[in-house]
Amino acid sequence: MAADRNQLPRGLICPLVTPMKTGDVLDVSVLDRLIDHVGVGADGLLLGDVFWGESLVLSSETRVELACTALEIIQGKWPVLITITSQSMKATRDLLAHIEAFVDRSDYPGRLFWVDYPIYYHSNRGLPQWYESMARDTGIGLILGNHAGLVERRKRPIKHKNIRTSVLKKVSQIEKVKGLIFRGPLKRSMNYHKAVRHRRDFRFYDGDEVAFMRQPSSNGVVAGGANLLPQAWREVTWSCLNRDDVQQQYGDHTSQILDLGVMLEEFYELYSRSPAAILKRMLHAAGVLPNAHTASATPPSTASQNRAVEAVCNKYDLV
Repeated sequence: MAADRNQLPRGLICPLVTPMKTGDVLDVSVLDRLIDHVGVGADGLLLGDVFWGESLVLSSETRVELACTALEIIQGKWPVLITITSQSMKATRDLLAHIEAFVDRSDYPGRLFWVDYPIYYHSNRGLPQWYESMARDTGIGLILGNHAGLVERRKRPIKHKNIRTSVLKKVSQIEKVKGLIFRGPLKRSMNYHKAVRHRRDFRFYDGDEVAFMRQPSSNGVVAGGANLLPQAWREVTWSCLNRDDVQQQYGDHTSQILDLGVMLEEFYELYSRSPAAILKRMLHAAGVLPNAHTASATPPSTASQNRAVEAVCNKYDLV
């Protein structure tokens, strides 16, 4: 195995939307075209994201098909992150096992990592032991996700909606746990950074696009908008990650990045209200997707949202 197979990508991570036909059927041909489209800008691809990819409302069979089909298309061209978070510990473990069995059979040549939002299905209590067990059973590195808003979707009382800092410190001592996708207040982010300072290789990705543009992390961003505007997001991402570069000080470049940032924030302000549905509507309006089908359990965009999508896409000549 090559030495860099375990190294997480730095930069722009695109959480792919899941192209669907009616009846929650994966549209394989569109998936192929979407990967080519976003690949011009992305430093890594995230499959089955909990928001953009609608993974938590798709069947496990569809999620396995998505992962396996995408890996057959990608063939190591980009680092790939795959979300395994499910409704329970068992379902999460089973999904990991099914996908990893395919990876082993196919002798997949590229960099591959699991993404897991553990507080969605597991409390903080016993979390280090859970990941120690996971690490023993997989040959693939793990990236944790922290998003209090996701946890709030569960219809059960939850005392802690975030990974506790002390728990993260313990979990980060597990070598196969390699990074964190974070969405939340700056104070918690700073505490998390302190908790893992013993790990020089531990990577933080911002899970909030606007937060990244205003106060970028050192490692990159998970940006759903890269499905629509991969090249613009690449320029902004690398400008944010290299703000101290002397070349970035030229006025024309700075002005261009500021203009791009304003545009990206305008799109984000609209699609963040219903990530998968509105972003798919945008992708359809821009001709990237042949339709705006979402999973049956995902509420579609409203008529007023569709009008707003048409207006913003026309404004920036995407139609």
